[in-house]
Amino acid sequence: MRVCAVVPVFNEELHVGRVAAEAAQHVDEVVVVDDGSTDRTLDVARAGRATCLTLPCHLGKGAALRLGIEYAQSHAFTHALTLDGDGQHSPGDIPSLLDTARATGADLVIGARTFDRRNMPRSRFFSNTVGSRFASWLVGSEIRDSQSGFRLFRLEKLRGMPLRSRAYEFEMELLIKYARSGCSIAHAPIRTIYVDGRARSKMNPVSDTVRICLWSLAFRFLGA
Repeated sequence: MRVCAVVPVFNEELHVGRVAAEAAQHVDEVVVVDDGSTDRTLDVARAGRATCLTLPCHLGKGAALRLGIEYAQSHAFTHALTLDGDGQHSPGDIPSLLDTARATGADLVIGARTFDRRNMPRSRFFSNTVGSRFASWLVGSEIRDSQSGFRLFRLEKLRGMPLRSRAYEFEMELLIKYARSGCSIAHAPIRTIYVDGRARSKMNPVSDTVRICLWSLAFRFLGA
């Protein structure tokens, strides 16, 4: 396995340096994709010796991930590992995904959080549990954490697979298209990091969940 970590960022100067430096301990290269940040995100990432790519303006998380994946595909990596640059994902959990991939041979490994209603903001709990049940129905097998952006996937399986997402529907597009192509899917346990009882994700648990569901139906039934 030759693994490239892809970290999409938008105004994450406080977290991206640590995320990139810690991720570099477990993978072959860390690529930070700046999605039109207006703070010092890019300077901090460069200081941490991450490979930095930039989008011309703020286009969305999906667009940033697609650019990073294109880089990984063109540099002879076997796998891409995606994780958020806002500190919500712990790079210390990367070995969990790598070990699961080696043990199972899965084409896609999803970093799965434990959804504990007592310890999660209510909106996050419901958006994640409903989204995961919806995803399981779409792909015909259990998906424990459909909205997790912490993933490891085999790049060879992306050949000839068009990716169109520009925003948070990217995770569902990749999941549905991998499943539709007969790829194997596994789960690895990861932690979820909260600050003052709130997840750091910029995702809106209502409007973005609705958008993801609508796009997911298009990916699954319309071949989008």
